Amino acid sequence: MSILKKNKAREVDEERKVTRFDLFWAWIRWVLAVEVPVSFDRMQALSFSFSLNKVLRKIYAGRPEELQEAMKRHITMFNTNGDWGSVIHGIIISMEEERSKGNEEITPEMMQSIKVGLMGPLAGIGDSVDQGIIGTIPLAIFVPMALNGSVIAALIPSLIFTIWSIVWSWFLFNKGYTLGRTSIMTILRSGKIKKVIDIASILGFFMIGCLSASYVELDTVLEFSSSAGETVELQSILDDMLPNILPFLVVMGMYYFITKKGSKYVQIIIFTMVISILLTLMHII
Repeated sequence: MSILKKNKAREVDEERKVTRFDLFWAWIRWVLAVEVPVSFDRMQALSFSFSLNKVLRKIYAGRPEELQEAMKRHITMFNTNGDWGSVIHGIIISMEEERSKGNEEITPEMMQSIKVGLMGPLAGIGDSVDQGIIGTIPLAIFVPMALNGSVIAALIPSLIFTIWSIVWSWFLFNKGYTLGRTSIMTILRSGKIKKVIDIASILGFFMIGCLSASYVELDTVLEFSSSAGETVELQSILDDMLPNILPFLVVMGMYYFITKKGSKYVQIIIFTMVISILLTLMHII
């Protein structure tokens, strides 16, 4: 019985193209580059793609067209917590590995939905835990010691945070690959993949809506006089009817532009700047 188990485990290992060293190298590249090439249109997408580069080249070796498509689908907008978001990398690597073996049930849309659906919640959880617990509790403990002259106490909070980030990030990276690999195949066999895609897509849209409401600001300064002679601000009326309606219209306008013209982000930025200047000069916003 033990011989059969060993043979079966050996067969599974032989089927795997991604080794532990591949995962480690992908993780190292993510850790070193996570905040380096950040831009407003893609955020951490280039870091994500840089992390997966060597793994994708390995699993799609000899298939340049599939490699090109894989690289393209991982340079779309991505933003999450640098430590907690590592689990997404592991999951995506496992999905790409299964897709490279001919499993067409794993589609690019599925991978994108999982990335978009997970990056927001993981960012929220990770930022709260890292900054609210891991970052503050050691400070509360060791800062008084540092104020009393302890040099070591001044360094310990940074050391604790660094160790936590490294250990937790590497653990999640591995868990994402291991659990992602097994759970994906289980879901595929059970026929529940459509529900997973729908849930991830809804969650992704929800998080994008939250980000839009938080980061997009637009108010009008238009005013008019009522019949009673009072000055009424148009913005207050809009807020009473539907708060943040103007930022919502801006986001929907950009979304419509992208669906019609494609991902031409530079044009969107230029148009936004020009229109904002014009509306400001006209005393509308």
